[in-house]
Amino acid sequence: MSSWRESLTSLPGAVAHFVNESASTASSYLHSQSCASGGSEESAPQHSDYKALPIPASLVKEQWRLIFTSDANIQDLQAAIAHCRDLVLLSDECSEERRWLVRHLIDLRYSLQELEEAQALVGDDVVLMSAIKSVVGHHFVPHHPNTRNRLQAASKRYYCDYCTGIIWRVVQAAYICSDCSYLVHQKCIDSVQRVCAHVLASERQYPISEICPEIGLSEQRYKCAECSTLLNFKNSWIEPRLCDYRGLYYCPSCHWNDSFIVPARIVNNWDFTPRKVSRTGLQEIQLFLDKPLIRLEEQNPKLFVFLEKLCAVKKLRQNLVHMRHYLAACKVAVEQKLVEQQLDGRRHLAQSNEFYSLRDLIQVESGALAEFLQSVFKVFGTHIRACDMCLAKAYICEICSNNEVIFPFDDGCIKCDQCNSIYHRVCLTRKNMICPKCVRIQERRLQLERPTSRQADHENANSANESSETDAVQLTETPT
Repeated sequence: MSSWRESLTSLPGAVAHFVNESASTASSYLHSQSCASGGSEESAPQHSDYKALPIPASLVKEQWRLIFTSDANIQDLQAAIAHCRDLVLLSDECSEERRWLVRHLIDLRYSLQELEEAQALVGDDVVLMSAIKSVVGHHFVPHHPNTRNRLQAASKRYYCDYCTGIIWRVVQAAYICSDCSYLVHQKCIDSVQRVCAHVLASERQYPISEICPEIGLSEQRYKCAECSTLLNFKNSWIEPRLCDYRGLYYCPSCHWNDSFIVPARIVNNWDFTPRKVSRTGLQEIQLFLDKPLIRLEEQNPKLFVFLEKLCAVKKLRQNLVHMRHYLAACKVAVEQKLVEQQLDGRRHLAQSNEFYSLRDLIQVESGALAEFLQSVFKVFGTHIRACDMCLAKAYICEICSNNEVIFPFDDGCIKCDQCNSIYHRVCLTRKNMICPKCVRIQERRLQLERPTSRQADHENANSANESSETDAVQLTETPT
């Protein structure tokens, strides 16, 4: 009876072991078949048997003291942190070794902090496996996809970013990076070599501005830019795939022929055609998607000359900037959180008209951004014209002396860059674009400068007379 129960309890583990072996066997078989046939461009991602060292070659002898497993205890992590800190101080500045050691030191400190916090909550007498695993800049958490629609969840396939095998969610545990969405099997976590795209994006701080900066396979020594798989005819033919974003060649395991827009082509050529990018490039572009980092008018001002939709969006954003000054000083708008409700996480649209995100440029091309800004403009305008506190800060055109109140965001109005006064455009045009308030300020300044200049001239004359008198006295006192 006991043996029968033990066999039942070991059944899920046996099934999982069988599925893992079947998946690895199938992937190796598909890889051999694809190498024999030359491969297809649209085929599923294939497995590569080549494994590169995850650390620089000069640090291989130190790898036994630098922890790479995710099941280390606090004492091991503290010893690894101390040794890694010493290696950072001994390494050369701006070298690849120091860059790798700094990244690894951050991972070790993050793992130590997570483990200490978890043990503080549970207690020292309880053995705890941390739910968050930090490897090469990734912060892996258990992957639980949305299962509202079970049919869609069952039909959707997930692939491991490391071994490119299928993740069978029923019997296999999977982890996903909370920063860059890197998805792996639980068994593949400690073997991950790709640095987190969030780390690369933080170091670069801006999308690559050159269009496909290709350097060629010879500069890469005929190796994959990520896993260093040999891309030659020595053993079998492995197709080198070019990443249009980074300009580097990758193997099929690191380049799945994903298509996405390239930021450099949008900024320079206003080209939104999806191009084939590597897995690292795709994750990095997706991280830059909602960040307002692109100064479009500074980098390519000719786009605003040829694209009317860009000029319309720029005008709407200028109006929203003026409106934001009114709403920021209005107590009613602050209490209602009007700006937060309308703009949500896109407050950069009303802070200045210089910076754009990739999503903003995509919506400019489709026309969705202009519609969104127009709706926000109407809501802001309705509040400003109905609020007594905002109306008290309106302007009246002093050229035509009309009782109608005007705002800097009204059509047909213009703002003086010197004194910030608001006039009707037609009225200021009749005055040859000369601001009356600036003229009065200049005249008043000249009037204030005249008495001071006269006083200075009088003082200079008195000093000259005194100096001449002293010279005369000295001449009379000298003996003949």
